[in-house]
Amino acid sequence: MPDDLLSKLTEAPWYHGQITRLEEIPPSEAALTEVSLHPALQTHLDQKGITLYRHQREVIEAVRAGNDVIITTPTASGKTLAFNLPIFEGLITDPKANALYLYPLKALANDQLQKLLELEHSTGIHLAPSTYDGDTPGSRRGRIKQTARIILTNPHALHYYLPWHYQWERFFTNLRYIVIDEAHRYRGVFGTNVALLLWRLSRILSHYEVAPQVILSSASIANPVLFARDLTGREVISVSEDFSAHGTRQVLFWDALTDPHRSISTQAAQLVAFLTAFGIQTLCFTGSRAMAEVVARAARELGAKKVLSYRAGYLPQERRRIEAGLRDGQIDGVVSTNALEVGIDIGSLDAVILVGFPSSLLSAWQQAGRAGRGSAPSLVVFMPYEDPLDQYLLRHPDHFLGKERERIVLRTENPRLKVGHLACAAAELPLKAEEVSKGEEKLLDELVKNRLLAKTSRGYIYRGAKRAHATVSLDDIAGQVIKLMCEGHLLETMDRLRACRDAYPGAILLHRGESYVVERLDLEEGIAQARQEDVDYYTKSLRTSSVKILTTGEAFEGTSVTGGMGRVRVTESFIGYKTIHFDRTISVEPLELPPHTYESDALWLSFPAGVPGLSHAELLGGLHGAEHALIAIAPLLVLCDREDIAGVSSPLHEQTTLPTIILFDEIEGGAGLAEVLYTSFGRLAKEALSLVSDCPCTDGCPSCIYSPRCGSHNQPLSKDGTIKVLRLLSKVTNTGLKIK
Repeated sequence: MPDDLLSKLTEAPWYHGQITRLEEIPPSEAALTEVSLHPALQTHLDQKGITLYRHQREVIEAVRAGNDVIITTPTASGKTLAFNLPIFEGLITDPKANALYLYPLKALANDQLQKLLELEHSTGIHLAPSTYDGDTPGSRRGRIKQTARIILTNPHALHYYLPWHYQWERFFTNLRYIVIDEAHRYRGVFGTNVALLLWRLSRILSHYEVAPQVILSSASIANPVLFARDLTGREVISVSEDFSAHGTRQVLFWDALTDPHRSISTQAAQLVAFLTAFGIQTLCFTGSRAMAEVVARAARELGAKKVLSYRAGYLPQERRRIEAGLRDGQIDGVVSTNALEVGIDIGSLDAVILVGFPSSLLSAWQQAGRAGRGSAPSLVVFMPYEDPLDQYLLRHPDHFLGKERERIVLRTENPRLKVGHLACAAAELPLKAEEVSKGEEKLLDELVKNRLLAKTSRGYIYRGAKRAHATVSLDDIAGQVIKLMCEGHLLETMDRLRACRDAYPGAILLHRGESYVVERLDLEEGIAQARQEDVDYYTKSLRTSSVKILTTGEAFEGTSVTGGMGRVRVTESFIGYKTIHFDRTISVEPLELPPHTYESDALWLSFPAGVPGLSHAELLGGLHGAEHALIAIAPLLVLCDREDIAGVSSPLHEQTTLPTIILFDEIEGGAGLAEVLYTSFGRLAKEALSLVSDCPCTDGCPSCIYSPRCGSHNQPLSKDGTIKVLRLLSKVTNTGLKIK
């Protein structure tokens, strides 16, 4: 990387002072170690010139000792090798032993298969590793089930294979290891469904009298042991300290708003073209497929001829060609969606540009970690949107650069999700009374009442007319199924709530990387009709909610602020949608859909004496702004999508009879997010106060208290009132709250 790169950048005619801060992360030396391995494995390492890091040794020794393990070291720290070595060693020692590798994406499973095949070939150990999913030809399936000792699949495929477990008796009876890679992807509704899927797998394996070791690999998270327990039901050893080598990393904070005449996509393209012109191989991450295409095309028009776009929806052979071009240096740069965030091998890059904050620090550093592998220097450019959380990190770069990561929470007790998996479990093996809790007994009684289960001497068995597994989608909550159709073909299914939020008439939906315009939504028929169309904009629904508190789990009382946490009933109304072009709203359209009611988790905060210094007229604007600010900051504390948390505020809530703010999980049944916010509320309030008070605007703006999905069109809002409310809330630290 040229020494005078930054001076040349600041001299460029299109540069207008966008760099607000430059930080340098110093290099670190590797802590190498030796491990006594099987001769075939040691020969492989010697031929590759590989010496193991200390954290890899820790994983190997933990697996050898029979422990379940979660490894959460950063990108390019050798996690895959760390668990492959002891697994291969175990399979050599026990010639009948097998291993199951679970990946969230087919593409990732196929990429990892190549590494296993290479290791198999290099060591001469015949394990016949194979992927087994919906793309596996029927002619190969029987042979894989009978001969493969390592099988790679994904949760969606495994969900459909479990009823046929007797066909997998040879594999399951000798299953010794289960690998759950990219485990941080299992969060929210999907994560809870996968946790329940793993519970079903565990009871089937108990039927075959085996209890395999579980090895999880994840990006860095704040609560690895607790998360692994929630996901797998197992107690694990955590390996998180990184002992691999890293070169110097320069981090540029780039304020695109400094140049009001050029859009963020134009500035990203100029930066890609500038870096690649100096031979700096660059990967640029964008938040949407349309922006990836636009930035790549604009970079080529600026002279960067070897810059391509990359996204889901490309044919596999096209994606493999781009990945190979990055590895061998034939491609100068790629503009990608988060499809290249996960561990697909693309070699060592020089620079990464993040266009917009990718919803979590975990994802941001997964993406940034794509540059500077080994001891080579690298450059990371953070180019935030005009969004509260993005701008907060621009103004508080220490939060972006720090080692603190978000927590992942799973609420496996979500009854709406659990009921479907209980039906699936009964269809796989009779479900015995000792396998279920008292709360689950009520769900079983409901299934019996609806004639989906029958209680027999062997346990509960499934008797529904439809296949139980066809009624459960791992991505959605159980309930009414809405089919998304295009020209007579089924694209996907979704639950009623998601259809109202995402598949309303006029909505833009992405499916396998292609964009579709929804033309009609018929909730009675359960059909959403769409047409395929390439567009360069996206849509967001506008919703309003009313919230009724049902039960209180915890509460606290103070002279200035009182609050609690518990269950609520949310009634969500869908009033319209915005059409947005590269972060700018270009139109707002009305919607007429019936409201939807569901239960969820929530926290609430009330002000017994009002808010000092605020008149009644200013109070609502202050409460409303504080609600927006708290929601904006929430993803820094708990790993979630920005739309997973919502809120309401009122100067006189009908139940508390006080000025009140309620934050709730915008997920049917709840996901445990509100609990994390409640137990970490002191930090949440202080960060929200910094977000608003540090913003240079006078009356509030899209960088602090405006919300792009506010159903009342960000009215009324008061920045001064918001600051006064948040100052009061920031004094609520440990008093009455259990801080976890």
